Amino acid sequence: MAVNSPFAKIEREEPLSHKVERQIREAIQQKVFLPGDKLPGEFELAEKFGVSRTAVREALRLLSGRGLVDIRKGSGVYVTEMSMSNVVDPFYDLLEMKCGEAALLHIVRVRLFMEPPVAAMAVRHCTDEDIDYLRSKWEQMAQHKDDPLKNIESDIKFHRRIAGAAGNPLIPIIMEPIFQLLGKFISSTYRQSHAGKLAIEYHRQLVEHFEKRNADAAAETMRRHLTDAEKHVIQYFNSIGFTEFE
Repeated sequence: MAVNSPFAKIEREEPLSHKVERQIREAIQQKVFLPGDKLPGEFELAEKFGVSRTAVREALRLLSGRGLVDIRKGSGVYVTEMSMSNVVDPFYDLLEMKCGEAALLHIVRVRLFMEPPVAAMAVRHCTDEDIDYLRSKWEQMAQHKDDPLKNIESDIKFHRRIAGAAGNPLIPIIMEPIFQLLGKFISSTYRQSHAGKLAIEYHRQLVEHFEKRNADAAAETMRRHLTDAEKHVIQYFNSIGFTEFE
C-alpha cells in the first residue's frame, strides 16, 4: 500500500533547489514535520522530488538560512523550534551592518511612530490584569531608579505588555525584535542626566491613563516619552563625539 507523501515531483525548471525548498517549507508550515523531527535523507528526498542530490542539498541550505532546519553533520537535518531568536539575531546583525553606531537613534524613531497609536489601542483593549502588570513594572522602575540595568529590564517589559494588550496579534510579533534589541543599546543613554527619572514619570502617567481608560492621553504621553528619549540619544551621541547621524 502506497504511503501518502507530502512531497510531489516537480517540473524540471530552474532553479530546482528553490522549488524543493518551497515544498519542504510548506510541509513544515503545515506541520507535516514538527520541531525536532528528522527530515528524510538526501537520497530519499532526491528520489521523491525527482531531482539531483545537489538540488536537495542547496534547498536544505536555504532552509537552514531561514532558521527552519538544523543541519547536523553526521546526524541529519532536523526541523528547528521557531523562536524570536530566528528573527532577532539576523535583525541585530542587519542593524549593525546598515546603521552602525546610529542604530539606537533609528530604533527610537521607529518606536516614535509605532508606539503612540499602539498605546491608544492597548488602552481600548487591555484587561485589568494588564493594568496591574503595568503598575507593577512602573513600581519596579521606581524602586530601582538608581540601578539602570534593572530599570531598563522593567521598562522593556512595560512596553512589551502594552504591545501585547493592543488586541492585534501582529503587533507584538513586529515589535519584539526591537524590544529585545533595546537592552543591547540603551544602557548608556539611561545614564544621561534625568533620563531615568523622566522615564519613570512618563510610565507613571501611562499607568494613570490606562487606569482611566484614556486612549488619547496615553498616545500623547507615549509620544512625549519617546520624543524625550530621542533627545537623550542625541545628547549621548554628542557627549561621545559621535556626529554621523541626522
